[in-house]
Amino acid sequence: MKKKLIRIFACMLAFAAVCVLGAGCAREPIQSDDGDKTKPNIADFPFYNADYMSLQYVKETYESSMTKPYWLGNVIYNELALPILYDNGDAYANLLYTPLTVVSVMDQKLSVTYEEGKDYVVDKENKRLVIPEGSSIELLSENAEHGVDIPEGYEYSTAPDSVSKYTVWGGQPGDASAYVYTESSLFYGRYLSITYAYDISELPEGLFNTFDGTMLMNFRSKLAAGEDVSVAFIGDSITDGSSSTGDNLHVEPNTPCYAKQVCAEIERVYGVNVTYTSGAKGGTKSEWPLTGEGLLSLNRVLDAKPDLCVIAYGMNDATAEPPVSAVKYQSNIENIMLKVRSANPNCDIILVNSFPCNPLYEKEAGLFDNYGRKLEELSQKYDDGSVKYINMQTVGKNFLQIKRYCEISSSNVNHPNDFLHRVYAMNIMTAICDYKTV
Repeated sequence: MKKKLIRIFACMLAFAAVCVLGAGCAREPIQSDDGDKTKPNIADFPFYNADYMSLQYVKETYESSMTKPYWLGNVIYNELALPILYDNGDAYANLLYTPLTVVSVMDQKLSVTYEEGKDYVVDKENKRLVIPEGSSIELLSENAEHGVDIPEGYEYSTAPDSVSKYTVWGGQPGDASAYVYTESSLFYGRYLSITYAYDISELPEGLFNTFDGTMLMNFRSKLAAGEDVSVAFIGDSITDGSSSTGDNLHVEPNTPCYAKQVCAEIERVYGVNVTYTSGAKGGTKSEWPLTGEGLLSLNRVLDAKPDLCVIAYGMNDATAEPPVSAVKYQSNIENIMLKVRSANPNCDIILVNSFPCNPLYEKEAGLFDNYGRKLEELSQKYDDGSVKYINMQTVGKNFLQIKRYCEISSSNVNHPNDFLHRVYAMNIMTAICDYKTV
């Protein structure tokens, strides 16, 4: 309680100082043009582009905006969507939100630009791009994710360790319980990269993290002072970059994994140098850094004396046989935290709950959510604001209300695609940066 009172008092002083300087104080809300106070406050969207109907796609703009939280504006750059041919003959790619205007539709490599009216038709009412006959956009059968109607050039294998192989788990190809696992281009090679302006009123309230100026104050004070920082990441294959085109697949457009994106965005926003250290390894659970080979990886992180450490486990814990209990998971995470704090007592920590696995791969319903509650408990236990919880499970579940799993995971089992790596980075950055003031 003493720590909490000190933290609150410090924040009150900081707020008062800002107001004395005449900046950052509360201001009158900017309402919608028609004065409807039930509509979103534009002041809450620092990246809002009022001239979105005239927006043109510029490569450099995308690259500088790659990790800016899209939900703080009204334009999504390169949302990935899969154009699917359904059994009833319909062909379309689903979007997360209603497209007010589509700026650009490109292939996954960002090398081919498709033509509206010829290659796709915008269906605002159903939030999708319809693919007409004669389009040059390649379609994938809706049955492919279950191992049926696989395009030529992909080989079935019980050990799909090459870029052209896949396997089927959970049943025989075509079974409702069967699902494809692959690291090939079967899914990611057919993604469309869609840039569009959307209706911000459709954003689900409370889905994404929001900036809290009382959190991560040790780390953010160093950034505010222009000091160089050390940032470390500990986790499984997601944190190690699996299925990112830049750090795992090594194909265009070479999008970095979320961890590297976070470091690059910190450098872009604050103009400091970030020392990046990874203690992540594919296939590992939360106990891994605490024993055996994992200690070597953890020691690499400890040697870096990080100012910020991101700990992101859960995918393999929840899908192990048997799954790791929520109590054991919490214990493992806290022990990792204590090890990190032994190297730098002032290290701030971000705890990340994994995005969902393929629902057909899930072992125990609700376990990911239980992990999230345990991470939230840890963030509250350390009540000085030095531990922040980021929930990617709810984000992924929200996306899955609209998209198929293979549209957010190019492995179709447990690895986020480029867009989800970007959303991981965006959500984490909202814990670090107040984008309304930079």
